Amino acid sequence: MNGKLYLIGCGPGDADLLTLKALKTIEKLDIALIDHLLTDEIIALIPARTKIVFVGKEKGKHSFPQETINAMITEYALQGFTVGRLKCGDPYIFGRGTEEAIYASQNAIETEVIPGVSSALSGPLSAGIAPTARGISTGVSLVSAHLAGDRVNLSWIPMLGVEDHTTVVLMGLSRTRQILKEALDQGIDASLPVAIISNATTAHQSSIITTLGELIDAAKGAPKPAILVFGNVVNLSSVLPTYRYEPKEECHDIALSS
Repeated sequence: MNGKLYLIGCGPGDADLLTLKALKTIEKLDIALIDHLLTDEIIALIPARTKIVFVGKEKGKHSFPQETINAMITEYALQGFTVGRLKCGDPYIFGRGTEEAIYASQNAIETEVIPGVSSALSGPLSAGIAPTARGISTGVSLVSAHLAGDRVNLSWIPMLGVEDHTTVVLMGLSRTRQILKEALDQGIDASLPVAIISNATTAHQSSIITTLGELIDAAKGAPKPAILVFGNVVNLSSVLPTYRYEPKEECHDIALSS
């Protein structure tokens, strides 16, 4: 009998932001395939009997090709194991969850997807920024500056010129030079507020408030991973509360009965 695959969104980093369903599912896994950005406190929630396999795809370093990860999922599931693919953020927001779910389906593997809190939304909140706010922003776009094959994506740049709009960019910190040049070439105001938010919701979270014109210099001191937030909502960071991370000394003892 085949096993089952769970694609589990583990949120931006703070273990307190795991959903109850995610935590209950982690408790029953035989195999856990985890990303390199998964925090230690979340890894500590994985039962000792569960086999942990690191399959993170870290930029600029050796990593498992997606095809290899797909094959590993299939191999374990076809052996009857309950497999969890633990992914930072949400499985379907700029992750590879879609590809993994399709591949599992093609191989007759039962799959369940568990939503997670994405850094695209929790990141701004952690820095005191509301992606939408009456009178300031009527909409928000979530985009990635990175495409397959290490290509840069700048198709979203025109959105920076849309009034009352917020643009949240993932995987853009190393692309700031291209972003600035393209934005200025398209006539985007260099005074547009920008936030660089690093390690959101963790003990190491930090934010830099700057402008489009100063983006390159500001990015030089920003830790990774980070997101970029463009729009007038960035100015709210001076008045709204920031996210409060509370360290857990005994996070490995957390358990929920199903």
